[in-house]
Amino acid sequence: MADRPDILIAHRGGVVDEERSENSFKALEEAIRRGYSHVEIDARITADGHVVCFHNDELMEEAGINGCISEMTRDEAKRVVLTRSGEQIPSFDAYCERCAGRIGVMIDLKGCSDPFIDRYTAEVQATLRAHDLMDDALILINKIPRDNQAPIAERFRGLSRVSWRRPLSETQEIVARDDSFVGDHYVFNHGEDFSARDVEGFHALSLQVIPGINTYHYRGQDPMAMGREHIRQLRACGVDGFQIDSCYDPELIP
Repeated sequence: MADRPDILIAHRGGVVDEERSENSFKALEEAIRRGYSHVEIDARITADGHVVCFHNDELMEEAGINGCISEMTRDEAKRVVLTRSGEQIPSFDAYCERCAGRIGVMIDLKGCSDPFIDRYTAEVQATLRAHDLMDDALILINKIPRDNQAPIAERFRGLSRVSWRRPLSETQEIVARDDSFVGDHYVFNHGEDFSARDVEGFHALSLQVIPGINTYHYRGQDPMAMGREHIRQLRACGVDGFQIDSCYDPELIP
């Protein structure tokens, strides 16, 4: 097997399994131990306008209780215990402090309502700067942006690289008229969204290509078989890295 990619991002806050919850310190520490280059952090806003690390708004899947992060204050959210890890939900600052000098970060901007845009953006940016994570950070939003993700991400342009999830033809047109575009973005999408021609075309524009491979996107199929096949195909195309669920470790970590 070839060496692992230079960019290898642990999805949902680290190595998540039966004993390590999403966005938990245990999951983060295992990702660092296994040599991931980055960890994806889910930055979700609380009712009082602070940021904690949690993927879904609803608490049931990871904490086994009814409730939503968006209806809790930061202090209330931080008291919630994660079912698998037995840890409490970390603040964004506490999680980034653990990452500082040890692993890069991909920030999944979960977005917020209009009144919180300035506060949400400012807290994420201030935290990344405080822990010297801004320059190497990768900013991520949904393929179809929601909850003001697009305008929030635009505020990171020139500070960190922002995900670009549009077709090659559209990208070529933008790069032709915007000299700063390439330095401000990286290309991200799901494994099934890339062809060899796409990868070649994005590379011709000097854009890095980082596919995401996670089991959620293979619902109704065999997630392990489909994920492995996409990893094999995309490695052959020369992509620059992957964001993965840890179940795909054996495909990428020698």
